[in-house]
Amino acid sequence: MTGERGRPRHRKHRTIGTIGHRGHGKTTLAVAAGKAAAKTYRQDAGAVERIVEAAGNTRAALAPYSTHSAYATPGCHYTHFDTAARHVGDLLDQTPLDGVVLVVSALGAVPPQAREHLRLARGAGVRRLAVFLNKCDALSGPEAAEQAEEAVRALLREQGLDEDRVPIVRGSALQALAGDMFWEASVIELMEALDTRMRA
Repeated sequence: MTGERGRPRHRKHRTIGTIGHRGHGKTTLAVAAGKAAAKTYRQDAGAVERIVEAAGNTRAALAPYSTHSAYATPGCHYTHFDTAARHVGDLLDQTPLDGVVLVVSALGAVPPQAREHLRLARGAGVRRLAVFLNKCDALSGPEAAEQAEEAVRALLREQGLDEDRVPIVRGSALQALAGDMFWEASVIELMEALDTRMRA
């Protein structure tokens, strides 16, 4: 059944979180995702109302270290949790998440904290994963992007994951947040990948 302009009246509700090393762009991506969704997709009150539902699943001890936002895509209502890198373990332990976005900067080697967060997410039973390879706007060229992506794929293999089933999106959260249309498209690409993963 569809609503006005062919939009589905009923979407699945999914709760996701951003994980990854400090300074790699988790919070910037969380904000950019909300902004891109508001600009690209027509939002409705149902998406915002689900903030309250997700907030009720977060213990008071974690609240000072986390924020959450809500937005809708054609496929899902999302409640998106973001927390400081040192509290990602608490987020995974205390908040039921349907999926996570691992944010990794393309400007250097994959840091140990990213490995640890991915291990914790798997230990918490989170099976839906996407990777946002951030800061690609600052790379010297396509070869550097290929090298950065291969480093992420090596991490996925190391963790026993099927690299071909985990979407890796190259982007720039900061440029998307600034309104650059090219990099906004990378955030929308991530959302489309999430929609596919969340229906799986």
